[in-house]
Amino acid sequence: FGGYGDVLAGSVTLNPASQHADWLRGALAEGFEELLVDVDVEVLEKNSRDVRNRVELINQNANQLAQWLTEQPQVDAVYHPSLDSRRFDWMNQNSTEHNGGLLSIVLKDAAVTTPVVFDHLEICKGPNLGTNFTLCCPYTILAHYTELDFVERCGVSRWLLRVSVGTEPIGELKARFARALKIGSAM
Repeated sequence: FGGYGDVLAGSVTLNPASQHADWLRGALAEGFEELLVDVDVEVLEKNSRDVRNRVELINQNANQLAQWLTEQPQVDAVYHPSLDSRRFDWMNQNSTEHNGGLLSIVLKDAAVTTPVVFDHLEICKGPNLGTNFTLCCPYTILAHYTELDFVERCGVSRWLLRVSVGTEPIGELKARFARALKIGSAM
C-alpha cells in the first residue's frame, strides 16, 4: 500500500460473518498497541495516491517476467499464479491479469548457480514485498534456515529465490535477470 519502502503500517479486516470474528476481535484488542504516529499517516496517505496504477503495473510486470523466466534455459521452475491457471482458478475467476507481484524461481544446478545469480542480480535484496522497486531474497534460506532438509522433503527447494516485482520498465528487469543468469550459467 505504501509502496515506497519509507513507512510501515498494518491493518486487519475481520469478516463479521466468520464464526471466529468475535474471538479474533478480542485477541487483537488484547494485544493492541497504538504505534502509528501522525507523520506515518501523512506518508501513507501521500504514498497511497497512486496505489491503483502501481498495482496494475506490478501485476503486468510480474506476469511478463514470470512468462519470460520460463523461457530461459537456466531456469528450472517458476512459481506464479499466471502460469498455473488450474491451481489458481479461485484467483482468476474475475481476471487473469491480476495475479500479484510475487513470484519464485528455482535455477538449474541450483546449488552452484543460485548464489552467483543472486549476487549478480542488479536489484535490491531483501525479504519484503509490495514496494515499487523489485526485490529478491533467498526465501527458503531466510525463512527456514534451521529446517532446510525438512522443507526440501516437503517439495520446497532450499535454493528458491523469491522476487517481489516492482514498477521498473519490464525491458530493464528482463535485462538485469538476463545478465545475472548469463553469469550464473558460466559457472
